[in-house]
Amino acid sequence: MPEVSVAVDIPAAPETVWAVLTDTEAYPQWNTLLSVSGKYAVGETVTARLSIPGLPTVPISPEIVAVEPGRVLRWRSRLFGIEAEHAFLLEPLEDGQTRFVQREQFSGAMAGPVVSRFERRIRRGFEQMNVGLRRRAVALRDGELR
Repeated sequence: MPEVSVAVDIPAAPETVWAVLTDTEAYPQWNTLLSVSGKYAVGETVTARLSIPGLPTVPISPEIVAVEPGRVLRWRSRLFGIEAEHAFLLEPLEDGQTRFVQREQFSGAMAGPVVSRFERRIRRGFEQMNVGLRRRAVALRDGELR
C-alpha cells in the first residue's frame, strides 16, 4: 500500500496545534493545501478542495473516521478510483512541543502508479501545509491571534 508521510515539529502544545487544525474557517489564511467545510466528527462527510502544487484543484468529500482531540484526525476519501486514508497526527514532545505528521495511505489498482508519478507534488503540498500550520500555531501561542 503506497504511503506519503511528512512531519514537522511545532513549538506549541498539542492543544494549540489542534485548535489551528480544526478551525477550518481560518484555513484560507494559512492552508494552501485544503479548504474544508463541515464538521470534524466521526461519521460526518466534509466538503473539501484539495490543491496539490502543480495540479488542478479537485473537490473531495472525505468521511471522518477518527477524531481524538489533541491527537488524531483521520478521514477516508476516494478520487479517480483510488482509496485514500489521510491522518493528521499530533504527538506531544517532552519539551511542550508537538510533532505534527500528515500521512496518506493509498489503495486501489492505480494507487501505485499514481502515487509514484505524483509523490513529489503530494509531499510538497503536505510540507506547505505543515509550514503554514506551524506558523499559525506559533502566532496563536504568542497571542498574535485570537
